[in-house]
Amino acid sequence: MAEYSKSSKATSNDLWGHETASGGKSRALRLREEEEAKGVVKVKYAGQQKGQWMPRAIKKQERQVDGSLSKLQKQFNVEKSEAPAPAPTPVVKTEASSSTAAKGSTSSSWRIPHDKASTSTTSFNGAADLDELADDDKKPKIEESQAKRPKLEPVPARAPVDPNRDQVVDGAPRLAQHIRTSSKFVKVAGMAYALLEGKQVTEKNAGAFFEVLAAGMEDPHRLRDVTMRVAVRRLYSAAIAKKHFFPAECELTLRVWQLRVLTQIELFTDDSFQFTKAAKAVREAVEGLPCIYPALEPKHAPKHLPEQERAVWRDAIFDCGEACMLHHKHLWAKTTADMVVKAMVDRRQNFSEEQQRTLQEWNATVKGQFIMRQQAHQQRDIHAKREQSSYERKEAEWHESDITTAKGGDIQGGNVDNWLAKQSNN
Repeated sequence: MAEYSKSSKATSNDLWGHETASGGKSRALRLREEEEAKGVVKVKYAGQQKGQWMPRAIKKQERQVDGSLSKLQKQFNVEKSEAPAPAPTPVVKTEASSSTAAKGSTSSSWRIPHDKASTSTTSFNGAADLDELADDDKKPKIEESQAKRPKLEPVPARAPVDPNRDQVVDGAPRLAQHIRTSSKFVKVAGMAYALLEGKQVTEKNAGAFFEVLAAGMEDPHRLRDVTMRVAVRRLYSAAIAKKHFFPAECELTLRVWQLRVLTQIELFTDDSFQFTKAAKAVREAVEGLPCIYPALEPKHAPKHLPEQERAVWRDAIFDCGEACMLHHKHLWAKTTADMVVKAMVDRRQNFSEEQQRTLQEWNATVKGQFIMRQQAHQQRDIHAKREQSSYERKEAEWHESDITTAKGGDIQGGNVDNWLAKQSNN
């Protein structure tokens, strides 16, 4: 029994790491010495291993690969050398790969810079940008079956720029051609704005640059598009600010663009103060035209425009009046739009026949809604009177009548005090 207990005690001590009779060392100490002899570093706690963490399966696979390589190296006496760098592969770009790369990109910041996020470019690189605009027209439509085929994109070589040539004079005809296209308007307007802000437009080449501005205004209704409004305002406000560069014959057109472009863009707002200010500028321009009857002229009427300039101004004024009527549906813009339409109707002989018919429709709309507002106001007063008490009705009746007193005989107002005075005299 003593021998059994002694053997069981020795076994338990050996299992739990206590000292044993053989050598005076515990089992844990012997295992640690064996691991240190093999070169394995024992970690005290799990999760505190040295180096970068990786999954256990990958670590085990790497150990197996390293072990097999070391065996081969020892067998054939091969020294370990670094693997050669892979050769560069050509860049292959497809629509599918570009969309996948955009989704799976891991950049340091997810925010897009402000200059790259803008819809229009504000730089002009000369013939390279013009060739890129021309290539957009020549690009064939890609079928769905060919959309995912890899295509190599060669880097275009830019021709050297001759410092003696004027980029504005050379590029103005092509910019004027591309700015007429609505899909390219924003991009070309950004290039033209870059020429103005880059001080490349001077008195020598301003005449050629004016052709680009005139081509952009061949369709003036494009500025009402929300996507083009910012580019239009930025380009033409910069051109009007530098009007001293342009020839004298362009001065009238620039003054008309001040009203037709900048003032009309200010009308497209939901701010009542800005709308009223822009409508006032339109009304002042309308007053530059003579009235159909001299009696309708205001007392302090401004000097009328010359006859040769009235045809240019009438189209700009009509466009602004049309913009005002687009806001007539809002209650805060009705009165201001009515004043502009009335001023145009009083001078309707200055407009074309088609424009006069449109003015008659606007006038009918304005008068009809004005009558409806008057009737609604009267109905509100009638309902307010119906809700009066008997005392309020009698008080209103005495205020409207005249009575005389027996004492003085003077006619006085029929208020409550005089009525009480009459009762006391009686």
